Amino acid sequence: MKKIGSETVLQRTVERIKKASLIDSIIVATSTTKSDRAIIDHCENLGVKTFVGPLEDVGERLAQAASEESSEAFVRISGDSPFIDFRIVDEAVKLFSGHEADLATNVLQRTFPKGQSVEVIRTSSLKSLCSKARTPEQKEHVTPYFYEKFSNFRILSFTSGQDSGNSRQCIDDEKDFLLANRVAEREDLSRANWKDIDRIWTLESNAFNGI
Repeated sequence: MKKIGSETVLQRTVERIKKASLIDSIIVATSTTKSDRAIIDHCENLGVKTFVGPLEDVGERLAQAASEESSEAFVRISGDSPFIDFRIVDEAVKLFSGHEADLATNVLQRTFPKGQSVEVIRTSSLKSLCSKARTPEQKEHVTPYFYEKFSNFRILSFTSGQDSGNSRQCIDDEKDFLLANRVAEREDLSRANWKDIDRIWTLESNAFNGI
């Protein structure tokens, strides 16, 4: 809910995803916790659909949201990804389409920056996974179960073609937030791709650290 420039982190994330041409709708899946009411109100103002589900079992929350929409599969994007590249979203959906896969992902082998993670998940596969015994971490982060037991699933993986897995474009802490504001102030990023963002983020990070 914090703002980068004039828009919240969530708003920027949603607006970037809207530019993807191969998705049908956007749903913000939040929790039933009272404090998350602010997210629901914000989404109503933005004209974005919401779904509320369990706080600690995010996998079950997403499975319920996808089932309510009768979605065979869905794209999972974390809400702290204000620079998500819609082209990567379309690339993941293209890869997933036409295959009997459980998951299409650019996370299995991380070559994209953090904040550019895209996963297309088959709803029936996630529902089946949620019926199994899972650790709190597997419940919270949804897909570790797929990766830890990858031989049991049909996973399609794609990479960036370069080694950018240690780069950051997400909002995990106060430093990320400050850098994101500096990046957003630098130029119009409405159609910037992840490589553009990576270049600017690196420049601002070096300046921030006095390099």
